[in-house]
Amino acid sequence: MSAAPRTDWIWIRHAPVQGQEARYFGHLDVNAEAVHPAVAASIARRLPPVAVWVGSPLIRARMMALALREGADPIAIPDFIEQDYGLWQGRSHNDVYAANRTLDWAKPADIRPPEGESFADVCVRVAAAIERLSEHYAGHSIVALGHQTTIRAAVAHALDLTPAAVMRVEVAPLSMTRLTRRLVNGEVQWSVGGLNAEFGLS
Repeated sequence: MSAAPRTDWIWIRHAPVQGQEARYFGHLDVNAEAVHPAVAASIARRLPPVAVWVGSPLIRARMMALALREGADPIAIPDFIEQDYGLWQGRSHNDVYAANRTLDWAKPADIRPPEGESFADVCVRVAAAIERLSEHYAGHSIVALGHQTTIRAAVAHALDLTPAAVMRVEVAPLSMTRLTRRLVNGEVQWSVGGLNAEFGLS
C-alpha cells in the first residue's frame, strides 16, 4: 500500500516591525527588525533543503526569507498578505479602541475596520490560497513567510477552527508552524507537526 500523497507547509512569521508599537500595520509596507544571524541559522537548519518558497508580498516577509537563505525569492501570494485594517492602519490599538468603544470587542474576529477586512475575511482568502497551492504543489514542501493573521488562518483551516477560536492561538515573531496536508482516498486530511515553535538567543 503506497503512502498517501502529502504536502508539508512550514509557516514562518517575520521579525517584529522596526520600532514596533501596538499599532495596526496591516498593508503598510514597513521594514522588520534585523534577524540575529544565530537565530536565522537555527531556523534555517530546520527547513527542508528542497522546497517551494512562497509568502506575503510585503517587505517584512521578504526580509525574513532573505535572512534565512541568501538570494531567496519567494513567490508573492497576494492572499497571504496581512489583514487589511483600512483606515485604522498606522494608528495605535489604544487610539482605535478609544474611538470605537461601541464595537463588540469581545468578538474581534468579526470586526471589519472601515475600508478594511475582518479576520474572518482573512481566513476565507488564506484557506482558498492554501488549497489552490497544495493542489498545484502536491507532494512538495512549502516554506511560507507570513504574518500573525495569515498563520492563524492557516491553523484554522487545518484544524477546522472558527476564526474566533483560532485567535486564541499565539503566533510569535520568528516562530515556525508545521502543517501537513494528505489526500487519503480522495479526502483531504490535515495534521499539525508543530505550532508556534519560537527561536531566540539563550
